[in-house]
Amino acid sequence: MVSSKNATDTNVPSGRLPLMAYAARLGTEMGLTKTPRSPRAAAADENMKAWSLAAFNSTYLPALILAMGTGIAIPAIPAIARSFHVGFALATGVTTSFLIGNVAGALPSGWLIDRYGRRRIMLLGPILTALMAFAVVLARTYPQLLALRFADGFATQLWMMGRITGISHSSSPDQRGRQISWLFGMDNSGRALGPLIGGLMATSWGIRSPFIAYGVLSLLALIPAYRYIGDTPRKNPVKAKDGAGPNLRSARPLTYRQLVSTYANYFAIALFGAFSRGPIQAGLLNIYAAFRYHMNPSEIGYLAAASAAIMLPVGFITGWVMDRYGRRRTMIPGYTGVCLTMVGLALIAFFNLSTVDYVVVFLIASLCQGITNGAVQTIGADVAPREVRGKFLGLWRFTGQGGVALSPLIFAALAAAVSYGASFLFVGGSAAAVTLLVYFKMPDTRSSEAILATAQPRNGPPMAPDVSVPTTAPDLRSPGADAN
Repeated sequence: MVSSKNATDTNVPSGRLPLMAYAARLGTEMGLTKTPRSPRAAAADENMKAWSLAAFNSTYLPALILAMGTGIAIPAIPAIARSFHVGFALATGVTTSFLIGNVAGALPSGWLIDRYGRRRIMLLGPILTALMAFAVVLARTYPQLLALRFADGFATQLWMMGRITGISHSSSPDQRGRQISWLFGMDNSGRALGPLIGGLMATSWGIRSPFIAYGVLSLLALIPAYRYIGDTPRKNPVKAKDGAGPNLRSARPLTYRQLVSTYANYFAIALFGAFSRGPIQAGLLNIYAAFRYHMNPSEIGYLAAASAAIMLPVGFITGWVMDRYGRRRTMIPGYTGVCLTMVGLALIAFFNLSTVDYVVVFLIASLCQGITNGAVQTIGADVAPREVRGKFLGLWRFTGQGGVALSPLIFAALAAAVSYGASFLFVGGSAAAVTLLVYFKMPDTRSSEAILATAQPRNGPPMAPDVSVPTTAPDLRSPGADAN
């Protein structure tokens, strides 16, 4: 029975609201009945399912198109840099500036999403990417090229941050692992397909023609995204006139310092996870094979293709496993495998073993890397507090992308100062750190109650469970109400 006090708390005017209307409102608030939805809101709700038309059009298809554009531009980048008559050290700045822009865009993207909503930011990203791509075609100086590549990296982060924030907001925990893993799987697929097309275009129509295709594809990605991308609540939403719905004005938003201190173990997982995959993503293992085993470009191509052929399907399967059996059951064996294979590659380097030994262990390492694909980003989406979801995920991406950008430098420095084996041990040690942190410090993040039990702000207001994806019917009583 609902007391008069509780009735007041649920905004039921005594004597005015008919019994059936009150029952309908109560059922709606508890999630037992549905209210009419706009097409865009319905699409956002449908997007909670990992495999649906809305998820395909708002997440997977745009990710594939954008990544294919990025891949098409890759073969042209070295030739464009060389056309400005710069040396190798300066030419690497074309890639480095993109990575720096990607890292620099993480924190502002999160703030912008909280302030203006993710829909606007997500649609802005591909538009800016297209403009930067077309501008590269017209670039006349090398500093212009570097500035455009930096801006391109920043714009790419706008899209990715918006998409991950949307998944964190609208997907249920038992769907989220698949959505994020499949998002990155489509991204990897596009990057794998693009270079072949880009190389043919650069050979046939000039070295800057791939950037025209890059810009066109970025604009094409807007077509499915515009129709199906929903929005997220913006910062400090206004309380509903009838009193229903959350009022976040009364709670002070968590600061960056509070987020780091509250989620220190999770951010450590993000950092060490980035360290363990950064050198592999940067292609340093392929460079090592070329220098140590004198592999020619075609052999490196076959090795990279074999690695991609292993990682892509494993990554898609891993998302299902994470949702079905939990994040820990994929991360612990995956990162343990990365650790052991990196130790194996270190031993191969220390004892000068054969090319066959290196290739076999390298491909096993690719399998283990595929198991970890998307896992860390899924953890971030799981634990992101709803009040500052954009800010948290911006900091999360900043940590991850910063680690990905920094780890190749550490890998190369260790190879130069100590040995190749020491570089592999650095990657293996980072993977071991992730395994230990997940085993001892991280609950299964599919459970919001488990997250809240281990992550409460030390110097801020206590966090409530993420009501955007409720696991039980909400309590309609006010905080001080007594049950009858």
